[in-house]
Amino acid sequence: RRTTSIATMAPNAREGTTRVGVTTEDSNEKQYTAKEVEKHNKKSDCWVTLNGCVYDVTKFLGGHPGGDQIILDLAGQDVTRAFGDATIHTHSKAAYNMVEKYRIGRMEGVKGMPTTEATKRFKLDFNKGVLPQISKLGDKYVELIHNPIHYDGTLRLFDKDWMEFFSKTKWFVIPLIWGPVSLAMLYTSMTLGLALKEAIMFYVIGVFSWTLIEYSLHRWVFHLDEWVQFHPWAIVLHFLLHGIHHMIPMDPLRLVFPPLPAAVLGTFVFAGFRAIAPLPIACALFAGGVLGYICYDLTHYFLHHGVMFNSYFKSLKTYHLDHHYKEPQLGYGITSKFWDYVFGTVLE
Repeated sequence: RRTTSIATMAPNAREGTTRVGVTTEDSNEKQYTAKEVEKHNKKSDCWVTLNGCVYDVTKFLGGHPGGDQIILDLAGQDVTRAFGDATIHTHSKAAYNMVEKYRIGRMEGVKGMPTTEATKRFKLDFNKGVLPQISKLGDKYVELIHNPIHYDGTLRLFDKDWMEFFSKTKWFVIPLIWGPVSLAMLYTSMTLGLALKEAIMFYVIGVFSWTLIEYSLHRWVFHLDEWVQFHPWAIVLHFLLHGIHHMIPMDPLRLVFPPLPAAVLGTFVFAGFRAIAPLPIACALFAGGVLGYICYDLTHYFLHHGVMFNSYFKSLKTYHLDHHYKEPQLGYGITSKFWDYVFGTVLE
């Protein structure tokens, strides 16, 4: 277990490190001693200090892009040096903004310190539907979505409750709705004349085809960030498709695709298969594509909220969260890095 003395580290931040901390000299924030902080050193009660400020990061452990163990190794201790040490875990500007949400006070004797820019400067009211507010951001929109917020719960998009209800999707809805569709289309391909072996072959090809569709959508549709900021309706559409996920990556109900937009997307995918293949083959390809989509959405959810026991998925989780927190213009693959290698967009 790595140990760092709070008493010696807390008042002084590492030179060259971006700072977060108390914003005024006469702050009325509660003050804590090193001994008080050191008591909170377990998974169910985890505090750390950073640049002289105290943070209760218990609720953030599961959402930490580098995994919870990195934080738990320093539970009850000062993380100032570790926070700025790239050999342990690199932190982006967004990380410094996100941590402020968990500040509960400062170390005894620590006076005012400068703070990083927070997303509060966009003046968004999270008690109201944010979609009308987002549409007015203009050229500030891209900056907002690429400085992620760690928000407890689910962000409200619409003021009307019925619209809000249909905009949320739980992960298990995906296999419940699209699993039967995949099987039905596979069966349809055989009723239209494909032999079982042929249907399975095109089904597998359809699954692999989805990986290219996934990459293409993510790179050339979902990440048209710089192109959408000039019109309010373009901002709204982009935010609904993908911007909200980059703004609040850990929102569990805004992570998988709602059924209605997924059905619209599926219509275009089927039309594409139909344009290059006879109807029976197109049905089998689409069936495999739907299975690929199910695997994609569930993998995506798992990378954000699952506990990784497999080294491959641990690597994939780090890779995907680096896309969110470090470089959103690279690392477009979700279920694999294959097409990133093909198109030269691997996130190193």
